[in-house]
Amino acid sequence: EGRGVYNNIRKFATYILNSNVPEAVPFIVFLFAKGQIPLPLTVMQILAVDLGTDMIPAIALGVELPEEGVMQRPPRSQQEHLLNRSLLIRAFLFYGIMESAIAMSAFFFLYWQNGWPGIPMADSGEIYRMATTMTLGAIVVTQIGIVFNCRTERASVFKVGLFSNHMILIGIICELTVFSILIYTPFLHEIFNTAPIGLIEWAYLFMWVPVVILIDERRKAFLRNWDKRRLDKKHNTTEIEKGDS
Repeated sequence: EGRGVYNNIRKFATYILNSNVPEAVPFIVFLFAKGQIPLPLTVMQILAVDLGTDMIPAIALGVELPEEGVMQRPPRSQQEHLLNRSLLIRAFLFYGIMESAIAMSAFFFLYWQNGWPGIPMADSGEIYRMATTMTLGAIVVTQIGIVFNCRTERASVFKVGLFSNHMILIGIICELTVFSILIYTPFLHEIFNTAPIGLIEWAYLFMWVPVVILIDERRKAFLRNWDKRRLDKKHNTTEIEKGDS
């Protein structure tokens, strides 16, 4: 139980931290583009993610059951930090970069639908608000895939049951509801720089959810194989030592 609680805190931290990267990348792209690319994400949209859509799914990770094999791992060092190197690499360099690429692709996809690169990118008006909405939507929807990924560190999420944590499902419904309110409530459009999007845009966003899950499944499979080889090597070494004695 102790290891399960500790791991759930790490899962919460991983999920919360990774969205900082796709929130920062649009500003970096805007600065380096020197005005050629409009700002893909606004400050109010960042607040909508941090204070609105991310909260309940993150909290739901705290009730995740301990995953299988947690007691087969060696004890962690008492000097190890909660936010250790592996967690930060996973949050920022793996999930963060993947989510940033998807968010920026959604931004450019909306402009491509409306004639870019044949015509310049609009930096105001309905098209621009739809483009920033797509960036925001990509972050929200990609976080759905990542919250499933964060449920386990090594075990396949399909093995523990994709929908076995009902709090995760409630969190996903809540974040999609908040996002829908932001884009389909007219008086919020000016505040959050959002606009309604259509079925094609929704389909583009949701097609990334299984992609994100399957990419991480490959990473977890690699880690499981690595652990198995390490345990087999340790077992063989022990058997050899027993034979020598």
